[in-house]
Amino acid sequence: MRRVLSFCLFLLLALGCEKPQPEPDAVPLPAGLKTYVLFQPGTHWVYQDSATQQLDSVWVVATEMSEVRSVLRGRSTPDLKYEDFRMRTRSSRGGPDLVYGVSRLCALPSRDDGNDQYPCWAVTRAEVRPNSTADEGGAYVLPYTLPRNYARPDYVLGLKPYWYTAPLSFGGPAYPDVLEVLNPTDASEGGWPARYYWAPGVGIVRQRVRVNFVNHTRTLVRARIMQ
Repeated sequence: MRRVLSFCLFLLLALGCEKPQPEPDAVPLPAGLKTYVLFQPGTHWVYQDSATQQLDSVWVVATEMSEVRSVLRGRSTPDLKYEDFRMRTRSSRGGPDLVYGVSRLCALPSRDDGNDQYPCWAVTRAEVRPNSTADEGGAYVLPYTLPRNYARPDYVLGLKPYWYTAPLSFGGPAYPDVLEVLNPTDASEGGWPARYYWAPGVGIVRQRVRVNFVNHTRTLVRARIMQ
């Protein structure tokens, strides 16, 4: 009996002295994703609205980097840990500021960016509500990554994306690697359908949105980019 008790005590001491596993580093934001959506203060874009012919200036107010760390109950190491950002923009049209961030959809130990069926990252867009505990109208506006030149018959995260290989021109310069994303019920646009055209190193080069049953096409006419 003493031998059994001694053995049990030895096991308890051995387990108690076992060194905890080192916490893994946060999964970094993919460099390709950052070229589409992550910009620094000093960046501004000027768009023209097809419905009103008016120009609208949009600029980056602030950009902050952080980490998301999620730990399941009863565990000491995170099941999800990834780099995050918060980019806040303002428009000369008025209204609430918009804030962009990202969600990591693939848990550890996966460290890739997804596959042809399921992307690991999704950029979010919401209206900033300073007097609220949370931003309003959060919506996915860009999944990453996806196969090129593949017209998806289904939706990914409620979005219908298409990633072009051939450059696209929008009334002027041609943009390579444009990612087109349709959100049929965009909460960051009041629940109206919106279509985004993202270009690396530039951001949104065109947005089509239907508001109060009026179609608006906002096309980029000039920009100053800081990344």
